[in-house]
Amino acid sequence: MNFSSFLMSFFPHRWLNPKLHGNRKLFEGIGKTLDQMNDLLQQVKNESRVLTAVDTIPLREDEYGIPSDPSIPLDIRRSSIIARMREQARPITKEDLLNALRSYGLEVEIANIPGQSIMKIRILSPYGEPPGFQQIQEFVEGATRAHVGKEWEFSYTTWGEVKRTTWAEVKLGTWGKLKTRRF
Repeated sequence: MNFSSFLMSFFPHRWLNPKLHGNRKLFEGIGKTLDQMNDLLQQVKNESRVLTAVDTIPLREDEYGIPSDPSIPLDIRRSSIIARMREQARPITKEDLLNALRSYGLEVEIANIPGQSIMKIRILSPYGEPPGFQQIQEFVEGATRAHVGKEWEFSYTTWGEVKRTTWAEVKLGTWGKLKTRRF
């Protein structure tokens, strides 16, 4: 049953006579438009799910970094997209992030503030901003959820630590070396 026959059966015949040529053309025109819109809606529904998508498969492969090869059957291409989605959908745990940051040579503490969706990352060692900090920051942004804000804190030499040094030791270095050096 298409929309034109549905519309014609919906209205009482005493209001609109379906046998008249003008009424029939009106219902057929509205019915064709609604049929086209329904087909478009079904296509959007099908393309929104990976298991039923056809036209958006190359776009999804590009999104997940999978080389697009039209000679591979659609079922296999869909399966590889789903596998990559599962691989990337797993949230990183605090322990995983700590281990990953240790591999960069950092000693860190992580504190979460759930009410504000903020993660405070305090770098304990090395002092100051570590070398390659931009790369570390990009890694953390890519590995954690996008809605969580990141606050970075760096450790520096305290006055208490500086008091234990002599002026001769202080004169040998620059201020940058002094504030990022452990005593």
